[in-house]
Amino acid sequence: RRDAVAFRADPAASIEGILIAAQASQQKSLGSFPSSTDASKSMDILGDWLNLDGVSAFFFLAGMNGECGEVVSDPASVSGDVPGHSLGHLDTAQVPYFVLPETFVHQYADIIEPNAVGAIVCNGQMLYGILGDTNAATPEVIGEGSLLLAKTCFLKERLNGRAGHTALDVLYIVFGTRVLPGDEGQTIDIGALKQAGDEQVGVLQSTL
Repeated sequence: RRDAVAFRADPAASIEGILIAAQASQQKSLGSFPSSTDASKSMDILGDWLNLDGVSAFFFLAGMNGECGEVVSDPASVSGDVPGHSLGHLDTAQVPYFVLPETFVHQYADIIEPNAVGAIVCNGQMLYGILGDTNAATPEVIGEGSLLLAKTCFLKERLNGRAGHTALDVLYIVFGTRVLPGDEGQTIDIGALKQAGDEQVGVLQSTL
C-alpha cells in the first residue's frame, strides 16, 4: 500500500491504458534529446496528442534525475525569455516540478507556457507536477525533476542530485497550455495542481 501523496492522480486514472496509448502514438516527433550526459541514447518528444478533442498534450519517455539544490534560482523563467512566469523561486524539496530542454521550450513557445501542468507516470503511479525549470546545459539532457518528484516516484531508490533513475521508463505528459496560477513564493497550491491534473487526464483518457 502506498502512502498518501497530495499530488498523486485520482485512482480512476487509467495508467496502463495511457501507457499503451503512448507506446502506440509515436509518429510525430517534435525534437530529440539525450537521456544522459554521455548522449548514448536520445529520446523523442512526441506531438501526437497535440490536437485531440478537448485536450492538448505532448509526451516523452525518459529517466528521472533529481535536480539538486534547495531552491531553483530562476525557475522556468526559462532563461528569462518566456514571459509571464509567476512562481519566483521554487523549492526543489517541496514542489513537484519537471524540467524541459531549453531549446525545445523556445522552439515551441506557442504550445508551452511556464507553470504548465504535467502528469508523470513512474513506478506504477501517476503524479502531477508543473514546468518548473529548463535545462540549458550541454548536452540538454531530458528526464529531470525536482527532488520531491524524483523521490516520490522512486522512494526505494534513494535518488538525489547525483544519483538518478536511469531506466527510460518514465512517461512525461505535458499539457503545455494548461497553466497553474502561481505567485512569487517557493511553493505552489498542490490542491489546485491535483485538480487541474485530474481534469486534464480525465479528458485525455476519454479521448485516446
